[in-house]
Amino acid sequence: MKNQPIDKEITLVSQITQKSSQTLLEFLSGKFKYLSASEWEGRIAMGKVKVNDVQASSGQPLRAGDEVAYTTNSWEEPEVNPNYRVVFEDEALLVVSKPAPLPVHAIGAYFRNTLVQLLRRDRPEARDFHLVHRLDSETSGLLLLVKDAKYLKGLQKQWSGKTVQKTYQAMVFGQFQTEDLKVDAPIGKKKGSPVRMKLAVHGEEPKDSITEFKLLERKGNFSRLQVRPLTGRTHQIRVHLEHLGFPIVGDKLYSGNDETFLHFYDNDWDDWLKERVLLPRLALHAYRLEFPHPVSGERVVLEDPLSEDLSNFWNGL
Repeated sequence: MKNQPIDKEITLVSQITQKSSQTLLEFLSGKFKYLSASEWEGRIAMGKVKVNDVQASSGQPLRAGDEVAYTTNSWEEPEVNPNYRVVFEDEALLVVSKPAPLPVHAIGAYFRNTLVQLLRRDRPEARDFHLVHRLDSETSGLLLLVKDAKYLKGLQKQWSGKTVQKTYQAMVFGQFQTEDLKVDAPIGKKKGSPVRMKLAVHGEEPKDSITEFKLLERKGNFSRLQVRPLTGRTHQIRVHLEHLGFPIVGDKLYSGNDETFLHFYDNDWDDWLKERVLLPRLALHAYRLEFPHPVSGERVVLEDPLSEDLSNFWNGL
C-alpha cells in the first residue's frame, strides 16, 4: 500500500486493548507524538476526539475495550506492505501472517495503513476483533486476534506466563559463537539517549527480561538465530541482541549507537542507511506460536515460513 494522500477530514479509530490508567490526553500525546499535549488538548476541546462515540474530555480515564476516534485533517501516510495472510481461523480465533513494514494498529503517522484497518476493510466483522499481542511494524510473522472480548483477558494473562511459547528467527550481524545461550538481563529506558523510546539493559526502572537464543546457521559475518523470549518486554529481542553485540540486520534503533536512528528520522531510507543496516526492515520473523485454545483448552501449534524478503536476503549472502 503506497503513500496515500488523504484530502478530506476522516475519522480514525484506535482501540484500547489492555487495562489502562491513562487519561485520554495522556494516551493521545504519548502514542501520537506528532502533536504536542497542548495541541491534542485543543483538538479535544474542538470536539474532534470521541470515546465510544461520545464527545470526550482531556481528563477522561480510559478502560480496556474503549474506542478512541479522532477526526483529522489531510496528510500523507508512509508506504506499507498490505499483503497479510490468514493462517488459522475458527469461531473464536483469527491468526494472520503480518508482513513488514505494516503497523498493527494506529500509531504515529499511521492510521489507515495498519493491519487493523486492513482487516476491517476486508471483513466488517473485524471491528469486534481484539489483538491479543503485538508485533513491531518492521517485524513479520504470526499475530493472534480473538473474535470476542470474553476470550481476551485469559489469553493475555497466559501471554505473560509460561503457557504460551513464541519463537522467532532473527538474522544478525556477527558470528554467533555459542550454540545455545540464555540471556537474563533486565531492560529499562536508556539513560541519556536522545531517542526517547530507546531501551537498554540495566536502564532506568528495569524489568526482568529473559531470552533464549539458538544458533541455526552462520554465513560469513552473519548469523541466523532461533529466539524464544521467556518474558514479554517491549523490544526485548532487539535490546538483548544489541547488548550481546549482534544487532539485527535492518534494525535502525538498536544498531549499537543512536546515530543510525537519528539519521533515519531526519533523512528516511537512503544509501547511507542501506550501507549500515542493509535492509529497510528488521530481519526478525515470528515463525512459531503455541498456546492453549481459549474454548477447547487443546494446544494450538502454528508455524509461518520465513517471509520471502528475508529468505532472499539470507540465500543471497
